Amino acid sequence: MPTMNRVSPAKTQICATTIRSNRYKEAPIHRTKMPISKALETINRSPHKIILYFIVAAIIILAVYYVPNYFFLEKATAEHTAFLLSTFGIHVQTRVVNGSVFLENIKIVKDCTGIQVIAVFLGLIIPVRNAPLKKKILSLAIVSVLLYAANLLRIGLEFSLVYLDVLPWALAHYPLSLLLGIIGVFLLVFVANRLMPEFGDFLFNVRHM
Repeated sequence: MPTMNRVSPAKTQICATTIRSNRYKEAPIHRTKMPISKALETINRSPHKIILYFIVAAIIILAVYYVPNYFFLEKATAEHTAFLLSTFGIHVQTRVVNGSVFLENIKIVKDCTGIQVIAVFLGLIIPVRNAPLKKKILSLAIVSVLLYAANLLRIGLEFSLVYLDVLPWALAHYPLSLLLGIIGVFLLVFVANRLMPEFGDFLFNVRHM
C-alpha cells in the first residue's frame, strides 16, 4: 500500500505565511499621479494669472488715484484734522481759497489725504481670486477707515511738532511722514491678511513662484 506524503502543520503554516509575504512584496504599488499634461498646464498657467492680476491691480490703482476729483476729501481731511487738534488744545482754522484747501497756512493736497495708499490697497485686494465678495468689501472698508484715521493722526502730529517749535516743517513732514507711512502700510497689510487670509496666501504664492 503506497504511503501518503503528509505535510506537517508547522510547514504548512510557514509556507502559507511565506506566500502571503511574497504576495504583498510583489504586488504593484498604485499611486495617484497628476498627469504630466495637467502638471505642465498648471505650471504654465500660474505666471499668466499673476501677470493678469498685476495688470488689473495697476488699472484699479491708476483709475482710483487719477480719475476722481478729491476736493471733498481734501476739505474733510483739513476739517477733521482741525477737530482732532482742538481736542488737544491746539485751535486752528481751515479755509478754502481758489479751490485749494488750507489748514492754517498749510495747503492740503490730494497726497495729504492718503488716497494713494487706499488706491494701492484697492488694487491689491479687489483682483484676489477665491475670496468672497463680502469679505473683500469688509476688508476694504475697515482698511480704508484705518488708513484715513492714521493719516489724520500723522498730519496732526506733524502740525503739532511745527506748532510747538519742536521741528521745522521740512523735517516734520518728509522724513517723519515717510517713516510713519512705512509703519502704517506694514500694519495695514497685517490687518488685511487677518481679515482676508486669501490675500496673504496669494502674496505667499507669488513670492515662491
